[in-house]
Amino acid sequence: MMNRELVLLDGTPPPLDFAACGVEPAATNPYDALLARLRREHVPFSAMLELTHLCNLDCIMCYNVARAEPELSTAQWLEVLEQLAAAGTLRLTLSGGEILARRDFFTIAERAQALGFALDLKTNGTLLTAESADRMAALAPRQVDISLLGATDATFDAIAGSRRTLERVLRGVRLLQARGVRVKLNTLLLDLNLTEREAMLDLACGLGVEYEQVVKVSAADDGSDRAGRHQLSRQQMSALFQADQTPFYGRQRDDACRTCQVGLSSCLISPYGEVYPCNELRISAGNIRHQPFDQIWADAPILRELRERHTFAQLPECRVCPINAYCEGRCAGLAWKAHGDLYGPDPVACRQAQARFEQQNPGQKAPQTPLQARRGADAPRNRVFVSQTEVMAP
Repeated sequence: MMNRELVLLDGTPPPLDFAACGVEPAATNPYDALLARLRREHVPFSAMLELTHLCNLDCIMCYNVARAEPELSTAQWLEVLEQLAAAGTLRLTLSGGEILARRDFFTIAERAQALGFALDLKTNGTLLTAESADRMAALAPRQVDISLLGATDATFDAIAGSRRTLERVLRGVRLLQARGVRVKLNTLLLDLNLTEREAMLDLACGLGVEYEQVVKVSAADDGSDRAGRHQLSRQQMSALFQADQTPFYGRQRDDACRTCQVGLSSCLISPYGEVYPCNELRISAGNIRHQPFDQIWADAPILRELRERHTFAQLPECRVCPINAYCEGRCAGLAWKAHGDLYGPDPVACRQAQARFEQQNPGQKAPQTPLQARRGADAPRNRVFVSQTEVMAP
């Protein structure tokens, strides 16, 4: 059985949900040194491809919003793969929606494998059969990520808008494990499933899979926020971190450092051909239906903006925050979704930093962050949604 200490909680080092997340790792081994060099040289090392927004589930925290236009065709996705290979991309994450909802998924994925990409796959696991598991194993993915949203069908079903969801997910996990595929389970902790946290942890340990629990809810791409009212409160986060045994190390930042690596060496391509800096920051850099990827990557104003200016020196409220050493997850995309400001605070990260402060300083109440002091700590979140096709001024 898996040692419970190996289970990850939000704020721990990679593996990460998206290559742009997190701070620059210390170049302590050749791989980290390579990543650091690729970021400095702005090589598009990693790309997430949202092959479709079709899905057989209706999860309340899903941020995908289908458009009233055709998704990229098989031929168009195959051309995207060729362009990414030519641009120097080495790692692909194939995601959805649900990847198996596309009938041509294996045509696309097998071509990606033939081109030599290292593949990560994201699936909800419920559509897996013995045949599709065989074909998925033949892709030799580095990892397959599947969401675990409850330890009972009742809880999982309530979050996923489906029936017998846990049963079907576990069947999918076991089909992949039987074929030697590395599976990682991911849990978004909400007030709906928080009471089952320990049971989900035990379930993951019993399966012998890598497991991570995270706490950040993201608004949908159209600004709606079905899951926002189920986001854990600061008090719930604080209690969670008190119970958590994973280590935490505060970090002092200088003006040149970055709270995330967005725009440096990774991007996301949507089912409609939009190229975005990351899965949270959906300001379009361009559309591959109309412009080659290499031109978008080199010339897009939003990418130039992020590369040149998105440093700690440009984050006025974060710089003066009294608990910024406890902040482990400020996201430019979540800040932008919350109030339309790439350089503003991320409200959820503020609460998470307070929870970390209280974990590390038992008996002390965390100070307010500048954002909370300005808005009022208990003020409702007033999200400002900016058009997906907006382009930042250079």
